[in-house]
Amino acid sequence: MKQGVVIKNMNGYFYVQTPSGDVHECKVRGRLKKERYSLLVGDTVSITDDGWIDSIEERRNSLRRPAIANIDQVIVVVAAREPDIHPLLLDRLLVMIHHSHIPPILVINKYDLHTEDTVKLKSIYENIGYTVLCTSTYTGEGIDELRHVLHGKISAFAGPSGVGKSSLLNAVDPNFAFQTGAVSDKIKRGRHTTRHASLYSLDESSFIMDTPGFSALDHTGMDVEELVHTFPEFGDHDTGCKFSPCSHSHEPICSVKEALASGQISEQRYQSYLTIKSELEDQRRR
Repeated sequence: MKQGVVIKNMNGYFYVQTPSGDVHECKVRGRLKKERYSLLVGDTVSITDDGWIDSIEERRNSLRRPAIANIDQVIVVVAAREPDIHPLLLDRLLVMIHHSHIPPILVINKYDLHTEDTVKLKSIYENIGYTVLCTSTYTGEGIDELRHVLHGKISAFAGPSGVGKSSLLNAVDPNFAFQTGAVSDKIKRGRHTTRHASLYSLDESSFIMDTPGFSALDHTGMDVEELVHTFPEFGDHDTGCKFSPCSHSHEPICSVKEALASGQISEQRYQSYLTIKSELEDQRRR
C-alpha cells in the first residue's frame, strides 16, 4: 500500500502523486463513492499496487466550491483592470474562505494598469490586516514575492475569470505551461480556461492548485452570526454593542456602526456585509 496526494480528478480517474514524484492513475473503491464529495483534489490517500484508492486520510480543511481539500492558503487574485475589480464578488469570496478557516492572501494582478481607485482598494484591505501583493506579468513586479509566499505551502489560486491566474502561475514557473485565455474585448470578462482543479508540484515542499473560475459562489451552511466573524475588522469594534449577539445593522447602540460613521470601517465593506447578510436571511426563509 502506498500513500500519496490526489493531484487531479478527470473522467472518473484520480491521479495520485507519491512522495517519489511518481503519478498513478487510480479508481475509487465502491464504498468510498457513497458521498457526493467523498474524494477531493488535495486529499491524502492510500492506494493499492493495482491502482485502487483504498482510504482517505482525515482532512485539515476543505472547500465545497471548488471541491478541494487540505489547503494551507488561498491566493485570491483580482485584476487592477480588464476586468475591473468587483468589490462585492471579492468580499463574497473572502467570506467563503474565512468560513472554511483557510488564510487568504490577496493578489492584485495587472498592477501596471492600476488607477487611484486600485490604490484605495489596496489600502482598505491592508488596513484590515490582509496580506496584499501587487503583481504584473508584464513588468515582473511582485513575482519573486509571490514565489516566496508559495514556498512550503499547498496554495489554491482563486478569483474571477480573466484576471490572469494562469499567467501568474506561468510566471512563477514556466514549466507549468497553463493554457491562458484572452479577455473578451466586448464584455471585458475572461473565458474559463482552467476546467478542472489540479494540484501541481512547485518543488518538493510546495504545491499550487489552479481551480476553475469562481462564477457562482454560495454560502450554504452559514448563518448570520457566523457571517459577522468573516469580517475581521468588525471584531476590533464590537465590544461596545448593547446587544449580544449584534447583527450590526438595525440595533440602536452598535459600536461597529459607530466605527463606520467615524471612517474606521470601510463603507464598501459594510455594504458588502449587508448584501451577504440579506442573502443569508433569504436562504433561511426558503
